[in-house]
Amino acid sequence: MREGQENAEAAGHVFRPPLDSAREHHVAPVQGPMTPARTMAIQRSAGNAAVSRVMGESAGAGPRIPWAAPGTASKRNQEASGIERGESPPKQQQRTAKDQQATRTTRSGRAGTAVKGGEKSGEAEEIGNPTLTFTSRYDGAATQSLGGNAEIGFQQMATLRRANGMTTPAGDAYDFWQEVTDENHQITPDAVNYRPKRSKRQWAVDGPFRPPYNTEDGNIVNAADHISFDDSPGFSGGMRMSNGYWLSDYEVRFRWKVRRKLGGRFTKAEPFWTSDEMVHRVQSEFDPDHPEASAPVNATAAGNRTWNVDLPN
Repeated sequence: MREGQENAEAAGHVFRPPLDSAREHHVAPVQGPMTPARTMAIQRSAGNAAVSRVMGESAGAGPRIPWAAPGTASKRNQEASGIERGESPPKQQQRTAKDQQATRTTRSGRAGTAVKGGEKSGEAEEIGNPTLTFTSRYDGAATQSLGGNAEIGFQQMATLRRANGMTTPAGDAYDFWQEVTDENHQITPDAVNYRPKRSKRQWAVDGPFRPPYNTEDGNIVNAADHISFDDSPGFSGGMRMSNGYWLSDYEVRFRWKVRRKLGGRFTKAEPFWTSDEMVHRVQSEFDPDHPEASAPVNATAAGNRTWNVDLPN
């Protein structure tokens, strides 16, 4: 419910980017200041490159907002990316032509047989429980300064591997997606007495890390036996902590959901399995009496985990 509210807020409030950015990425211009929700709307529809350009051109307007896989430009347009509009999936699904092959997955856990004209062409394969492996590390600067240009971020990979003995491709057997929420406090160029500003976003599906799996940007691997999400959350690339900005603290949480694929389409509907939350944290103390001084960046990565996914029926 909270996710739906956040998406509705983001969809209804879009920052007006510069004219050349709007023309290139087809972002609908609407009056209003930059907020985390509006930044997310631009990023989800136009890609990280557009967000980086808009944020760069509006330096000093507010805190930098980090998103998944910063610095990479998605080649997908809104139609191809699977961005939800209204109800998803729609209530009325298109009928499959009688002579069109279709693969269906039943809730019982069996991959549906390929059918043509109603004729059975193979036995259903049991869709077993996959394994989810997560690895992470801090991949940023050891110190930061108010006049510096520090990258403060993490590197992580989540890999869903199909059950042993299965021949159905992992992408055809499972719906696998990543969700994220984060919060940070930053000192910005317009801060009064170096008072940090707070920015927070609620749980949401994290950008491209969901079906349909777009492999063009190199952040997703969709192989026969596994699906991997290679992500770099934090303040790096075009979203790094530039001159006049200071990251006082940052916390970002991730979780993953897996379900058996239904009818060859992506759905977030229950039943699904949910991982534990994995948390990255950063803290760096600013001294207002010595604003020119640098300070250590104390970062704690979420660590490494392996889950044996127990898919619900």
